[in-house]
Amino acid sequence: MRVPLKWLADYVDIDLPPAELARRLTMAGLEAEKIERIGEAWDKVYVGHVETVVRHPDADRLVLATVEAGEHRLTVVTGAPNIRAGQKVALALAGARLIDGHSEARVWKTLKPGVIRGVKSEGMVCSEKELDLSEEHEGILVLPDDAPVGTPLADYLGDTVIEFEITPNLVHAFSVLGIAREVGALTGKPLHPPAATDLSAVPPSAADFVTIADPDLCARYIAVEIDGVSVGPSPEWLTQRLRHAGLRPISNLVDVTNYVMLEMGQPLHAFDRTAVDGERIVIRRARPGESMETIDHQRRDLTPDMLLIAGASEPIGIAGVMGGVDSEVSDATSRIILEAANFNMASIRHTSRLLRLRSDAASRFERGLDPTLAGPAAARAVELILGLCPGSRVVGYRDVYPSPVAPRSLTVPVSEFERLLGVRWEPAAIADALARLGFAPVLSGSGGDATMAVTIPTFRSDVTQAADIVEEAARVIGYDTLPETLPTGRTAPVRRDPRHLFARTARQTLAASGLFEAIPYVTVGEADLRRLGDEGDGLGFLRTVPVADLLRLRNPLQSDRDLLRPTLLSGLLDVAAANLKHESGVRLFEVGSAFLPSGEELPNEQPLVALVLAGRREPVSRFAVEGDLDYFDLKGVVETLLGRLGVADWHVARAEHPALHPGRAAELCLGEHRVGLLGELRPDVAESFGIEVPRVAVAELDLDALRAAASPVAGAKSPRYLPVQQDFAVVVSEETPAAAVEAALLGGAGALATGIALFDVYRGPQLGEGRKSLAYRVTFTAPDRALTDAELGKVRDRIGKVLGQRVKGELRT
Repeated sequence: MRVPLKWLADYVDIDLPPAELARRLTMAGLEAEKIERIGEAWDKVYVGHVETVVRHPDADRLVLATVEAGEHRLTVVTGAPNIRAGQKVALALAGARLIDGHSEARVWKTLKPGVIRGVKSEGMVCSEKELDLSEEHEGILVLPDDAPVGTPLADYLGDTVIEFEITPNLVHAFSVLGIAREVGALTGKPLHPPAATDLSAVPPSAADFVTIADPDLCARYIAVEIDGVSVGPSPEWLTQRLRHAGLRPISNLVDVTNYVMLEMGQPLHAFDRTAVDGERIVIRRARPGESMETIDHQRRDLTPDMLLIAGASEPIGIAGVMGGVDSEVSDATSRIILEAANFNMASIRHTSRLLRLRSDAASRFERGLDPTLAGPAAARAVELILGLCPGSRVVGYRDVYPSPVAPRSLTVPVSEFERLLGVRWEPAAIADALARLGFAPVLSGSGGDATMAVTIPTFRSDVTQAADIVEEAARVIGYDTLPETLPTGRTAPVRRDPRHLFARTARQTLAASGLFEAIPYVTVGEADLRRLGDEGDGLGFLRTVPVADLLRLRNPLQSDRDLLRPTLLSGLLDVAAANLKHESGVRLFEVGSAFLPSGEELPNEQPLVALVLAGRREPVSRFAVEGDLDYFDLKGVVETLLGRLGVADWHVARAEHPALHPGRAAELCLGEHRVGLLGELRPDVAESFGIEVPRVAVAELDLDALRAAASPVAGAKSPRYLPVQQDFAVVVSEETPAAAVEAALLGGAGALATGIALFDVYRGPQLGEGRKSLAYRVTFTAPDRALTDAELGKVRDRIGKVLGQRVKGELRT
């Protein structure tokens, strides 16, 4: 918001330099962003008086004007169509820097004397554009008749403007008068409110002239009927203030509404009285399918949650946002209805954003205006209109205010100020500071029991508790008076969320295993989920959700992603497909949440970890031969993850899932409960995601279930004696699970076995039909001795017996 200091000085005496004033206001919570000095560049530009105007002897469109400005009397050649003898104008002397009025760009030029068609021009009479006041260049700037001739233009027309950043909670300061109130509170100067017309003596309009059909969206509506107005240009003082404040002058009636909005903070609007059908105004919600054309000549489609100003049938304006073109004030207007109203802040914000229509009025209403302000603002506007339009008169007035807002009261212990601020102020100083801001404090009691009852004015809706009262007093007395002290006390111990720590360990383990983390969208489409296969009416992977219970977004950013995901795999497979276009193999994981229905307002966010391995196996090692990534690579990563997380007593069992290849699907179980699903995708499922490699291994694990079963992992210890590794090739039936073979191996080895790894699976005619060979590398370590060949031979014999008994397996030699 731009605040010209000459305008501000009408309401409060200012004896501070602009920079100091800006600093004081900033320290009090009103951030001054910059200071602009209008007219700072007007060196050698004066208020001049046009003595004579004669035609140029050699040019039909040029004239010779004799202009006097104090000790300067010049002949100026100009083509300005509006120059006349007797006018007061802006006269620029040689050496003055002006904007080039004939250039579209903002180019500064230094004025030099010149000869135009044989006549020497010694200076220039300036337009608004040349003085950088506006883009107007059709004619020269004509000053008021009382402009002092010979005065530097910067002293007469210049000003200093402070621009403030008004945050949403400072709507009481979103006006020149609001800033003046703050200045008066900080400096102790009295406030001088502007003159206004007493509307209480105006004859009221008919009782049904104004009807508020939706009082939940309109707290107050004032309509003032004025006859005999004449539309024309505004006087220079009014247009000058509007320009300095950043608004473009339009006409006297419109300019008055804008002026009062800037002055007092209350938006106003003037309707052409003849455009209001049915001799009445109705404030109502829009009807279904209703539309109207606003004054920016755009047709707006309205919805039933938008508030309108209407006649008996047709709308004439969008409440608090913009008026309609049919009721716009024009040159022919002679009767108007002046509107001053208070609208629901949430409704105005919603309407403005939905229509993508921003206005100065909407920016104020959406912050929450005081309904009490509408009355003084209407009275002030009437005062200005009657002064600018001689012969005009108020013929009707209606103020509909169903539930008047009353001042509130808060009682604050005086000791609260010292408790919160750490400094003791005299109660009288506190009361004085609050009174300057418009509060009405009353002291009672004494000593430690003293209290202060504070009546809060209606325009301070942001003050709701005792701490707010303390803050108001502190910012007026001055934050710089508070003592500088360091905070004391003990910091609370840091307690990490166990779920976060567990998920972080999972991420670190998977990254260390050679996988890369991906972060896909948390939204999916129903078609994406169906690519993973239907299980009856359910969609998902590890957990399935009935289609009717899927969490659907009301306003999705992408129309094809309107569901919160019940599984991580769909998005991770899309990422894998995109990466396989550039890489020969991918190893991806995501640790995130699936969103499952909970039956309550918020969904159940289920922490999961998902894995996708596809493409070529790289790099190749002694345990990873050249070829394609498959189920066994995936299972090895899962085993590593479970070990690092401290999850024991798990087992893998055969499983079936519509998205997984038959015979290459397994479930990870803890006891009787399934906590994970892993396997290789069916080729058609992989192809539906755009993946064309032979094998795609996927897994999804329940992190919460794993965390519930996890135990602390002991730190690694270096063995005192070197471990010994031996290989065992076990021939078993094709139907025997590898987990059963591994359990038998470890059971036979006993406590000496400290590690085991499957490194080969062989099938061939040497073994016979329906048989396979599983090759394991077992690590043996004794804590108190070095193992001998004889001791290992006995262990090997025991392993052979256990394999035969448990899985009917034979050791290959």
